[in-house]
Amino acid sequence: MKLENLLETVKDKCLETSVKLSNNPIYKYCVDVTSGWAYYTPTYALQEAIAGKDLETIVKTRLLGMLVHSIVMRPVGLLRNYVAKKWSVTENSSFWDKTKVNLVSVTPIQSIAYAGMLIGGMAWSGNYDWKASGIAWGIGVGVGALHSIPYGFVQDKFRKFFKVKPAIQKDETQTETQTETKIGYTKKETNKTYKKYL
Repeated sequence: MKLENLLETVKDKCLETSVKLSNNPIYKYCVDVTSGWAYYTPTYALQEAIAGKDLETIVKTRLLGMLVHSIVMRPVGLLRNYVAKKWSVTENSSFWDKTKVNLVSVTPIQSIAYAGMLIGGMAWSGNYDWKASGIAWGIGVGVGALHSIPYGFVQDKFRKFFKVKPAIQKDETQTETQTETKIGYTKKETNKTYKKYL
């Protein structure tokens, strides 16, 4: 009996710590920034290579990108939270509705940040190739809308993994209905059953 109580106490303390951590603003900031680094660093490095930028400039631009993402990814995450809630977009919403949340939340901030990264990368490397940077920025903005679709998914997956509430969440009312349906009774059916036997 004592062992069971001890295990229960340890479990409760772990859950309490986990909940406190997942509600910590610094922790949420770190999760959103890490998701941005994980998605944008390799994809934009590939874009810049395709645009013809040299390796040194790509490395420096991506390092600047990580610095910029450490500033902008949490605001992007907060904007995704706001837009998803405002438009009532859930996991059960259409692909188009989820895409709109990501387009509106990610693309404008990312296009401005990316321009700064490219200019900073040129300044740092001393290689002022405006043409290649213009092409890279055009590709970045043009494909930025496409990047926002998988990035929204990546950010929510990172948040779920690290126990932070995702921007696009499950619709709780639909989940309850589906659970009741799987059992085979709805609330109305249950009430009828009780009336039948009373």
